Amino acid sequence: MKRGIILLHRYLGLACALGALILGLSGGLLVFKKELSTLSGERPVAVNGPFVGYQALYQAAESRHPGGSVNLRFGETLAEPVLVRIRGAGEERLLWLDPVTAEVVSDSAPGEGLFSWLRELHEMLLMDDAGETLVGIIGIGLLLMVISGLIYWWPKDWKRAWRVRTDKGVRILVADLHRVAGTALSVVLLISALTGVLLVFSKPINGWINALYGAKPARSAKVVPGEARLPLDLLVAKGNAALPGGRLVDVRVDAKADKPVVLRKRLPGEIQPNGRSMVEVDPYRGEVLTVRPVDQAEPGIRLTTWVFAFHVGSVGGLPHRVLMLVTGLGLALLGGSGVYQWSAREWKQRRAMPNRLAPRAG
Repeated sequence: MKRGIILLHRYLGLACALGALILGLSGGLLVFKKELSTLSGERPVAVNGPFVGYQALYQAAESRHPGGSVNLRFGETLAEPVLVRIRGAGEERLLWLDPVTAEVVSDSAPGEGLFSWLRELHEMLLMDDAGETLVGIIGIGLLLMVISGLIYWWPKDWKRAWRVRTDKGVRILVADLHRVAGTALSVVLLISALTGVLLVFSKPINGWINALYGAKPARSAKVVPGEARLPLDLLVAKGNAALPGGRLVDVRVDAKADKPVVLRKRLPGEIQPNGRSMVEVDPYRGEVLTVRPVDQAEPGIRLTTWVFAFHVGSVGGLPHRVLMLVTGLGLALLGGSGVYQWSAREWKQRRAMPNRLAPRAG
């Protein structure tokens, strides 16, 4: 039984080693994306001054790349730079806007900056949908690897369970460190792998959960186009009045004329760092079409809010994020040490092979 478990653990580890290295390093760094990207200069710093307004920001983005759908993402305060994602015909652009002047500070394609590239690497291995599926498969492999490692490690003598031998050579030392580190990080690794798999396959999983509870996914309201859209500041004020409190996270203005303006908010008590409470407003008449706090969303959405929060380390504040960073780096080291153990074992067996095959004297 134990031999089968260790073989499963070993060959899953070899198959997932490169993926563990990539996902561990990229995920660990992305937990502190905001701080590190600000230090590197990729993300502009916050500025002092009066907020320029939502309409001015939208016009600055739309004039830069006309005809696309515009999503404005705001920081914790209105003094922070505004991230704009514009999706047009076969093109996507990321802009940083100054919240005081509406000036375009930077304009790039997804994946051009270091941390934008890291996110693409972590979520899709730089391969779009096929890469995202592969990330999910690697996550399933990591789940099985952690579980099999725990079963194999489970000790009869707990006094020796955490032993690290420093006097038996490099191979034994690496094996002991691999065993102890893997066990110490196992709970967080299980949570990270499980939540990652749930996020990758969230669409079918949410569909199954909603079907189980008899819930239907919410559909976006349809709008009868008018002559001209109202100013975005007025539409945001209407949406905030319909769903007061909390923080405005996103404002989405669709390029299609029959789509509403969508406000995404994080209300007090929401665990999802980006919020999942939504308001839809008619851009031509200013009428509030739908108000959907997260606690009224379908079960699949409510599950995803918790899954995402645990995956990015936002549940326990800074200590949780530090733990996720350590776990990400630890996952990369576990992958490397596992490959080292396998290669050292293979090398030792090959060295012993000539002695086994040599004819015995007499």
